[in-house]
Order: sequence, then C-alpha cells, then structure tokens
Amino acid sequence: MITSKNFSGQVTPKTIAKEYKECNFTQPQSVKVGGKMRGVRLFPGDDTPRTFIDCNMVNCEPPPGSTLIGCNTVVVERDKDIGNGKRGDIIYGRFDSGTKGYKYKQAPVVVEREDEN
Repeated sequence: MITSKNFSGQVTPKTIAKEYKECNFTQPQSVKVGGKMRGVRLFPGDDTPRTFIDCNMVNCEPPPGSTLIGCNTVVVERDKDIGNGKRGDIIYGRFDSGTKGYKYKQAPVVVEREDEN
C-alpha cells in the first residue's frame, strides 16, 4: 500500500500499486469526452482494479471495478464565468459507491462563488 503521496497531475503515477491511502491524485481540469465533461482516466490502458482510501481524486476516474472509500471524487470546473458577471464552480458528477462507477448529472450543478469583497 502506498500512503500519503502526491500524484497530482499524473495520469499514471510514478509509483504503481494496487492500494493507495491518503494520496492526492487531483487533476487540474476535467476533460471533454463525447461532448460531455468527465474525469481524467487514471492508469489509461490498465484496467487493474485498485483500492483508494481517503484519497483526493478531484477530476479523476479510476480503473473500472476499483474500490473508493472516503475519497473526494467530484468532477468539477472551478472558478468559471457563469453569466451576469458572476463566477462559480460547475459540478458534473462524482463516484457512486453503490455502482462502483461514476454518476454524471443530466445537467451540471452550478454553484455560485461568494463575493470575496
């Protein structure tokens, strides 16, 4: 098991294991696939299921069949122009532990950012 490592921005981590705990895999941006925003597929071309425990997986999609326990799995675009001169975050989906897959919303959820003044 690999513990407490920062793999942020790495699609294929430099250190490969089947279990990760308290690691950061966050990707800076979600990606457009088939016209829809999706998380960045980790370990592309490698469908080995892995276990992620208490990991930060913003804008990520792990290999199919992976187990995620207590992870932050939101797929989001942050600080976007949402109209009327306002900024916000656009949430597209997150991991569903029941199906062990990602659930994407039909229409993204827009969360307006608080005025910083």
